[in-house]
Amino acid sequence: MIGRKYLLLSGASAIFLGLSITTAEAIEKPALEEEALQSTYTTVAQLSEKESVASEKKPETNSLDWLKKNTTLQSDFNLNAEQSIAQVTNVSQLEDVQPTDWAFDALRNLVERYGCIAGYPDGTFRGNRAMTRYEFAAGLNACLEQINTLINESTSDAVRKEDLQTLQRLSEDFQAELASVRGRIDTLEAKAAELEANQFSTTTVLGGEVIFGVASAFGGNPPGGCSVPDASLYGARAVDCRNPRDPQTNTILTHLTRLGLETSFTGKDRLRTYLVTGNSDNGGFTNAESLNTYMARLSYQADLDNQVKLDLLEYRFPAFGDRVVFSVIPYGFSLSNVLSANSPYFDIGRGSISRFGQLNPIFQIGSVLDAGVGFDWLLSDKVRLQVAYGTGNSSNPDGGIIGSDRSVLGVQLVATPFDNVITGLAYVNAYTSDGVLGTYTGSVNAETTGLWSGGRLPDQTSQFNNNLPDADPGLGVELGDFPARTHAVGATLQWRLAKNLTFGAWGGWTFTNFLNEIPEFAGDDVFTPNVREAGKKPFGNTVTYLFSLGLSDPFGREGDLLAFLFGMPPKLVDAGPTTPGQSVPFFEQVVRDEDSVPVTDNDSRVSLRDNPSRPGGTGDQFGRKDKATSLHFELFYRFRVNDNLWITPGLFVVTNPGHIAENNTIFIATLRTTFRF
Repeated sequence: MIGRKYLLLSGASAIFLGLSITTAEAIEKPALEEEALQSTYTTVAQLSEKESVASEKKPETNSLDWLKKNTTLQSDFNLNAEQSIAQVTNVSQLEDVQPTDWAFDALRNLVERYGCIAGYPDGTFRGNRAMTRYEFAAGLNACLEQINTLINESTSDAVRKEDLQTLQRLSEDFQAELASVRGRIDTLEAKAAELEANQFSTTTVLGGEVIFGVASAFGGNPPGGCSVPDASLYGARAVDCRNPRDPQTNTILTHLTRLGLETSFTGKDRLRTYLVTGNSDNGGFTNAESLNTYMARLSYQADLDNQVKLDLLEYRFPAFGDRVVFSVIPYGFSLSNVLSANSPYFDIGRGSISRFGQLNPIFQIGSVLDAGVGFDWLLSDKVRLQVAYGTGNSSNPDGGIIGSDRSVLGVQLVATPFDNVITGLAYVNAYTSDGVLGTYTGSVNAETTGLWSGGRLPDQTSQFNNNLPDADPGLGVELGDFPARTHAVGATLQWRLAKNLTFGAWGGWTFTNFLNEIPEFAGDDVFTPNVREAGKKPFGNTVTYLFSLGLSDPFGREGDLLAFLFGMPPKLVDAGPTTPGQSVPFFEQVVRDEDSVPVTDNDSRVSLRDNPSRPGGTGDQFGRKDKATSLHFELFYRFRVNDNLWITPGLFVVTNPGHIAENNTIFIATLRTTFRF
């Protein structure tokens, strides 16, 4: 439910985000639920999960919580939550028994000598109120059990002989009442045992999160301010950046709303159904007419046109002595549903304000996926193994689960070598039909591994005309989709340096190999220069990293967080072979059910589909690494108003957007308000 975080789900999330789970508890057993409503498209996860460095507060468990909250069952025990039980040390405090009775005096002596009666602070027993002998019998029974324990554990000198004689007489005088009391105790013990074995409710619990965001941006031009011309004239994938205007960066007000339903059938399993809607129009500041880069994307944006969509459908259940938790996700899969992000800021409502700052981008490889499965296995008290597999378009019988155009396999080891350290080592293997990584945090060149898919190689006419001023460059030969296999490795770290100070870091490396060879066309090297690379398979490698420092509870305010992040979005550091050709603008869907948004980074190699940029024309367009370096700086302060409301002002800055030196620095500021219930 909202307001609780568990290790795997998640979440979202580290000590700074107020998780109620300690490091030792986090590694103790796989969790069945993560932060409710941890949206799959923020994976950027479902909280990771959602690891946390030691926190003061203990988590609610899956069993005892339910008993505490079920007032009907509490009434069977005749308990009152507002009245605590205290020890009564003198029978004279018990108002229901007359002090002139012999029995009262005898019991008082036993209590004072052996300390065997427990009552209530107001001085009554509250047994059967119509017969105070029942109340007295309850006290007598307690003394009998206490003295029997002393006799069994000690020598015969532990209990005086005259006290045994007194107990025998009292037992005879209250024989019927003692039998009744013991019968009631046996009944209560049986009920308690039944409750311990069945401590769950089959009712469905509703939780929710609403995020209001005010955001403004400035800078760029380039990379922003491009235009999207009429598709009927230039094709469906056309962006014109030759004559940029001032970027469209007016202040915006958007929302993201999520509702989650959680149901348990056994007390340990979880069926989760999440709905989402939002109104961040046209990709926010990322689109070509605005800042024109994925590096400007906010963490909480979703362009769903205020339509309610299914975000996640997932079932989790434990096995093998609760040491393994299996996940079946028919819809809304992402790697971070199962693999712990191990990031302090993996929470779109209370974590990083940018998409890049939330978690290691390798957990976002595969773009928008649909179905998947996975498990979280507790190997030892300090090590867990997590495995997940997911696909895109898995419901389509043409490809199905195995032959889908996108699939991803992730494996991760999570360890706590010390009480204040959590580490993770992950491997990801992905297949995409177009060679797109799908993290949507780096440059367009890195996301496409060299701009291959959808581009065109020059034919004889296009190459010849390119050497003539004002000549029609020709149409060239379309490459179509270029399928690729990606291998990625990543490492994550959370290290609590002091009580309120946590250092975080992660890094990722991807190695992509295209599966198709560059085709060979008729012609010679003069007019068809791509022949030089014909028969070769393109490749590309990317690198990304981030470091963070967070101060929790600054200024003595519990639940507040001051965080600083610094890193490099995914950059294509090696690629080849460099090949003449014409790239096309990158139109992709970042969030499930969003409209595709064009982004070019103002890369000079990417222009109108039928009008290659000049000078250079069809020069070396494909397979070229990023030449500059973008750096991401982020600062935010999360202000906790109460347990259900947080306000977060923040700013992030990106230099050389798109890893292009000619692009101007961009600035994105936001004020995020998060409601959870």
